[in-house]
Amino acid sequence: MQNKKPAILLIMFLLATILLIPLSVEFGDIKIPFMKSFQALIHPNDSVESIIIWEYRLPRTLIGVFVGMNLAIAGTLLQAVTQNPLAAPNIIGITAGASFIAVLSMFFIPSLPIAYLPLAAFVGSAIAGVLVYLVAWKNGISKERFALAGIAIDALFQAATTGMIVFASKKIEASIVWLAGSFWGRGWEHVMMILPWSIIGIIITIMMSARINAIQLGDDIATSLGVSVQRSRIFLLIITVVLAGSAVAVSGPIGFIGLVIPHLSRLLVGNDHRWVLPISALLGAILAIVSDLIGRTILAPIEIPVGVVTALIGAPYFLYLLKKSRL
Repeated sequence: MQNKKPAILLIMFLLATILLIPLSVEFGDIKIPFMKSFQALIHPNDSVESIIIWEYRLPRTLIGVFVGMNLAIAGTLLQAVTQNPLAAPNIIGITAGASFIAVLSMFFIPSLPIAYLPLAAFVGSAIAGVLVYLVAWKNGISKERFALAGIAIDALFQAATTGMIVFASKKIEASIVWLAGSFWGRGWEHVMMILPWSIIGIIITIMMSARINAIQLGDDIATSLGVSVQRSRIFLLIITVVLAGSAVAVSGPIGFIGLVIPHLSRLLVGNDHRWVLPISALLGAILAIVSDLIGRTILAPIEIPVGVVTALIGAPYFLYLLKKSRL
């Protein structure tokens, strides 16, 4: 039964993710009964309910699925590569870099259409990833230097972003909501923007799960098993930037998914990344969808950004894990 547990959990979380989709599209300014939502998803028509679901709510929900998956896997990769349980895209600079370049773009180009924010965010995440790599490199990259470099780059980008908001808030008011992390107003163009990066990143990551397991055993053992540790770390960092950058690009910075979900996955299925990665992806999707659902229903018609909800859920749970696991 113990050997079957990961497979059973994987199936359960997959079914939960699928069932959450019609539940998510049910709620909004106009409440649509669950069965009508389900029928509209299966058989689209010209009804008002069907148009609302297919044009507005379904793409928003799918953004939640892909953003949650990407951030959860990115966090899992970072924790594996650095062997640091506190590593996550929003802690080692990737998310902060994306936010900085997005806000910088609005600072210098006040008339910049909001549609260009994703491109700026993606560029920012890539710049942050390169900087972390360059700062951490010294005859190779050790997990200690990587983690410390990431924290330093994160602090630098966050300080710069805060400074711009404080001194030029009138010019970048549109960025404030984006910086809170939200799925509001996301459409099919955003789904198409994140979809290819998600598919490519997730497939490659799962294919590399055995190599990730080897790295977890230590550099010397991994090398003896034929794994090029430095090349693998660089490649996994690139995949992390792609996954986290594409997520931040369409939703803004959302914290705690990449930090908490990997811990929960390992708690459920152990340290075998052949299971940890797909479980993390599904749990990340579930947390993102549920957080968005809570954010737009608990104080309706006022909407709470999903980034705020994930922090409210993730912070207490991470403190619980921290106490229980003695990290």
